[in-house]
Amino acid sequence: MEAIGCKINYVSNIIKRKIEKLESIEALERVSGTNSFILVYISEKEIVFQKDIEKEFGITRSTASKVISLMESKGMIIRKSVHNDLRLKQLVLTDDAKMFVESVKKDLKSFEERLTLGLTKEDKDNLLSIMNKLENNILGGKKNAS
Repeated sequence: MEAIGCKINYVSNIIKRKIEKLESIEALERVSGTNSFILVYISEKEIVFQKDIEKEFGITRSTASKVISLMESKGMIIRKSVHNDLRLKQLVLTDDAKMFVESVKKDLKSFEERLTLGLTKEDKDNLLSIMNKLENNILGGKKNAS
């Protein structure tokens, strides 16, 4: 019998490699495919802080800090002080990143369509529900299961 965790890891690795090869990501060479998801996330939210990135992507504080610092050094984001709490830094896309994000969104949408080819809406809903349950099992109930 095939182990579920092993299969998920295998598929995840394939997805990561394919995303790295997306035209918009390869052309820019400043951000990895995985980190491009973070840029898309920032572009779709009104206000984003590091803690939001940690929670949304399931990464540690130190990993988020490294990723954000790297994207900042590559001119993709800036950290903007918040007037009511100087310790907080809002993450804001640069103009370069905004142009990049639009082409990445198109590539990711096409990739998602390819990834889910042949799946019905019910299949997708079931898969997401199962993935949420697995996540909840791993986190020990720290996140709500769907």
